[in-house]
Amino acid sequence: MISVSIVRLYPLIENIVGKDLSSSYENYELLKRINQTNYTLYKDLLEMEKNKELTYDEIYINSHKVWVNYNDFRHNLNYEMSDWNDNINRRLKNLDYFAYVNNDETYNKTNTNNSLNTLVSNIKTQELNDKYDFYIVLNYDENGGVEVSNVHGVKEYYIKNNFSQFDLKKSFDGNLIEENVITFNPIKNATFIYAIPKELKYEDNISVMVNSSKHFINNDVLIVVIISILCSIVIAGLIFPYRKGLNIFGVGVFLKIPLEINLIILTIGAIFSGAGSFYVVGTTMESRFGEGWIGFGINTQLDFWLRIILNILMWIVIFYLIFTGDMLLKHIFKTGVVKYLKQNLLIIKIFKVTKKFLNRSRNLFAELIYYISNIDLTDKSNKFIIKIVAIDAATILAFLIIWALGTIFTMSILFSAFWGLLLAFVYCTVAFNLIKIYLSKIKNKFSVLLEATNKIAEGNLDVSINEDLGLFNPFKEQVVKIQNGFKKAVNEEVKSQRMKTELISNVSHDLKTPLTSIITYVDLLKSENITGEERKAYIATLDKKSQRLKFLIEDLFEVSRATSGNINLNLVKVDIVELIRQIEVELDDKIKKSNLKIRNNFPGNKIILNLDSQKTFRIFENLLNNVAKYAMEGSRVYVDVINNEDKVEITIKNMSAEEINFESKDIVERFERGDKSRNTEGSGLGLAIVKSFVEVQGGTFNVELDGDLFKVTITFEN
Repeated sequence: MISVSIVRLYPLIENIVGKDLSSSYENYELLKRINQTNYTLYKDLLEMEKNKELTYDEIYINSHKVWVNYNDFRHNLNYEMSDWNDNINRRLKNLDYFAYVNNDETYNKTNTNNSLNTLVSNIKTQELNDKYDFYIVLNYDENGGVEVSNVHGVKEYYIKNNFSQFDLKKSFDGNLIEENVITFNPIKNATFIYAIPKELKYEDNISVMVNSSKHFINNDVLIVVIISILCSIVIAGLIFPYRKGLNIFGVGVFLKIPLEINLIILTIGAIFSGAGSFYVVGTTMESRFGEGWIGFGINTQLDFWLRIILNILMWIVIFYLIFTGDMLLKHIFKTGVVKYLKQNLLIIKIFKVTKKFLNRSRNLFAELIYYISNIDLTDKSNKFIIKIVAIDAATILAFLIIWALGTIFTMSILFSAFWGLLLAFVYCTVAFNLIKIYLSKIKNKFSVLLEATNKIAEGNLDVSINEDLGLFNPFKEQVVKIQNGFKKAVNEEVKSQRMKTELISNVSHDLKTPLTSIITYVDLLKSENITGEERKAYIATLDKKSQRLKFLIEDLFEVSRATSGNINLNLVKVDIVELIRQIEVELDDKIKKSNLKIRNNFPGNKIILNLDSQKTFRIFENLLNNVAKYAMEGSRVYVDVINNEDKVEITIKNMSAEEINFESKDIVERFERGDKSRNTEGSGLGLAIVKSFVEVQGGTFNVELDGDLFKVTITFEN
């Protein structure tokens, strides 16, 4: 809307600016086209004189140096000058002319019946002045010099000044000719008279120029008006709210563009806003904007509306550029100048990206150096790769040398390139076959390894790999380790299954023995023929067997909870030495019955540990009970308590009554007993419970066997 309003103000602006009173025909483009018409008319006159067709290059080219593009130049010259014929036929249809050569009007060319030839004598007649607003006479002498005379409707010095500068080279705008390559023939001994009538019959460039000349304006005043309009737009943009401005299409994106690019855009926009608006507004008011459209099927009315639309579009672009610049200025101060520059300066972004790239490159280079310096030259694969790379490098270098020498000696790049390609083909063929053989060997070795792994997967754990697998030797070693691991796992599983079977058998036996006794004595008690003494003896035996069964079941529960970790600890301060002494006193009868001699080696001071007193009591009770059951009768038992700085170590040693024919790790399994004949009382759970109770309290339990010497070591953190 603002752009439309500005365009609608053009009549008011035109009144403010005022008219330019200079002549309509003081127009450089008009005089330039008249000068071009001289060359086309001169060609026509020479053809009439010589009675044959001529080309422009035959007439106007004097000489040329050796030039590979001369034929192209001739073609372009003829094409360009042929286009100048349109000056008379289309662009300057209102222009009357009379031309002749060699001061002989016999060979002349004209498009009017008016007596223009009378102007040659420098006589101005009132009749011609009444018919024409403009006329000039151009006389070319034998050297090509031009004389301007009998000028009407324009300042004579203006015409002379322009025609003195016109030159055939300059007429081509430097697009066809290189300096000092071609020389031209000038127009010689020819006279040209041009006139523009007051009544214009056609729509052409002359009619547009004459009509627009009525609107010529004062450019100095127009500049002031344009600057005032642009300043008003700048002020309006600064007043417009910042937040609303951000919602306008494209503004948000523009603000994110680096400052340097924005400055370039705004600089171009400022030039366009100033110079462009001055030119478009000025030529529009003078009716000269788009004057070249006339004659291309565009009439005066359509020409008018095209100018209006283009002016509106121009002001939309100018307004948008100025408004965007205002928003950028507000954004800079809103963000903070320093912060904005840090975030939006392109040079800072380039510096950061460059720094990041250099750091990454440095890290990659350091990694490359580290990798190269740590290449294991003893590795066969690395040696092979190094050899291949070295051979390739040497081959490429040899090819380059051969190509360079071939180029030098044969002076033929194609010949040396042919031999280079031939050698490259031979090298590639040899390399292909060698690599193919090497890959075939690798495939064969891999097949051996794959076959062995498949056999192991099928259950054949005795398969062996005797071949040298080269690159796959490390995998071969791993396969052997896996094979041994599978064997060990199978043996452990077999042993586990055996122990499960023994476990079931032992549990059945240990539960069945007291249960059978209970059933037997219950049947005896049912008999009416027993005495009171026998009944008491049977009841005592029943009590003993039931207690035995109770203890066995309790041990089962204890070891089950200990194994699963479902044990609640009640930690208290425990004097470990005093605890062991108490247990020895309680088991004194059993120890004496086995005629054992206890040898204690305790420190003089108390050793206080943070333990569960009941479970710790059970630990040493089970151990000393085992000593009483399985130690050699009459032997000595050694109990040592050693107090170190960070731990307390308790050791119990005794000689076994039976020959020790089991492993130390087996004796701590559930239902494992030192007495394989199972003649002694016991559940076989004692050491399993001990081990679990020690470990759950953060200690370690270890059994050592040396011949028939049985040694238990328990360690607790101090």
